[in-house]
Amino acid sequence: MTKCARDPCICAARRSCPEPVGYRIRSTSPIHGALWPSPGTTELEVAHRCMAISIAAKSRTEPGSAIEVIHVDSGHVIFQKPPEPLPSLRAPA
Repeated sequence: MTKCARDPCICAARRSCPEPVGYRIRSTSPIHGALWPSPGTTELEVAHRCMAISIAAKSRTEPGSAIEVIHVDSGHVIFQKPPEPLPSLRAPA
């Protein structure tokens, strides 16, 4: 299986990436997950876009908090995992 030569991850590995490399995964609440290297932290800097999005997509945080991937140089949010809904509080019937 061959991949397109314009794939940012492949280009970054060859040091000819078309865009500056540097992404930050962040949330207002502590983040955890199987791919998250330091449970309980709220930020992580990652060199490659595809890795940052993969880690963010597989991670979780407290209900009501979103996880974002931000391009460090431009400040643009390139991926956002929406917050999980807050548990509903029902009055006993």
